[in-house]
Amino acid sequence: MISYTLKIHTEHTAGPQLIGFDYQLFYFLYLSLDLDPGEKLGFEILDDIHIEFPNGNIELLQLKHTTQTNGSGEKINLTERDSDLWKTISNWIAFVNVAEDAEKYILNTSFTIVTNKSIDSNGFLKNLAKLQVGELDIKQMNGYILDLFSGTTDKVLKEKINQLIKLKQKVKKSFLCKIKVVSDQENIISLIKGRIHKLIRRPERIDDVFNAFYTNIQVDKFLTIAGREKFSITFEDFSNKYKTCFDFAYASNNLPIRNLPLIFPDDLKEQLFIKQLIEIGETDQDEEILNYTTAMLKFFNQLKDWVNEGDLLETDKSNLDKDAIITWQRIFKEKYREIKKRITTGAALEDLEEEIKECAIACVNEMRREKLNIKSNELTEEFSNGQFYLLSNEPVIGWHIDWEKKYKL
Repeated sequence: MISYTLKIHTEHTAGPQLIGFDYQLFYFLYLSLDLDPGEKLGFEILDDIHIEFPNGNIELLQLKHTTQTNGSGEKINLTERDSDLWKTISNWIAFVNVAEDAEKYILNTSFTIVTNKSIDSNGFLKNLAKLQVGELDIKQMNGYILDLFSGTTDKVLKEKINQLIKLKQKVKKSFLCKIKVVSDQENIISLIKGRIHKLIRRPERIDDVFNAFYTNIQVDKFLTIAGREKFSITFEDFSNKYKTCFDFAYASNNLPIRNLPLIFPDDLKEQLFIKQLIEIGETDQDEEILNYTTAMLKFFNQLKDWVNEGDLLETDKSNLDKDAIITWQRIFKEKYREIKKRITTGAALEDLEEEIKECAIACVNEMRREKLNIKSNELTEEFSNGQFYLLSNEPVIGWHIDWEKKYKL
């Protein structure tokens, strides 16, 4: 079967238009992440997007997104006779013309075009910038605009340029001085994630926060507009309504397990925790000693990595140590209860050595069945054992009833 696509399908696809709508919502989300107290962001109310400031001023934003590229694969330029540019200016002039006091309206309003097109070669915008800093006067700007008007045969474009020409001189200058164009050629999603990163400081959680935030904004926009209401967000709305989206940045989840290199000591049997185990007769086998050392080093490296990477705080590590020591104290007390009674009634320690070793081994065995937790994460048996080995290597815990005199300096 031959597969083909009709030319009309490629010419009239809604893809580019839909991307433009998506871009508008993404930019709304981008701006919402930078709202200040008292500010309000509106979607498709006064313009594509508008911002209301506490002092009563308003910024109108028109978003112009393109998927078209030039021969080099770059986004097409926003030219001085670009239809999007003049359609936007025409719309804003209509707002000025219906205002009760045009000069006051312009004073309290700023006009912003946001586009992903390049603006570097746009003569209109270059002259606009010169006008705004006083390098060009309004008469010179008028002459340039008249040249634009006479230099095109496009009737629609002529009509829109003529609307600017017809503005009163003072109003025209004030209006032109309040226009700015932002060329955001970077991927808007990358810009949003950059702001999220700045807020949460946890790069590994950016996507989680982004997905939660975008989904909730999108649903709220749909339901609000479908209910024939205006969709807007204040700083306070953002803080109250969407704050849980940022919980993903700090929510407890499985700590990342990384494969980290192990550096073994030259003599495994010289480690304090191994000496303790050998003394009570728990082990003297090289293979077992290697396995115990591996468990200790794995957890030592992993714990250090979690702290270095910001997954854990030093206080989290301290809490783990405290929990492990409390667990050891409980087990140690239970296993040695009877022997301690006999010692207090006069039994000699050396006469109880074999029983002490049995209790010590029972302590170790009981300890190895314990599962420790750190920041709501249950450690594996190997890591839990590794933590107890670490503590007995320092040593802050031990197995023999007289371990402190024997090993603690």
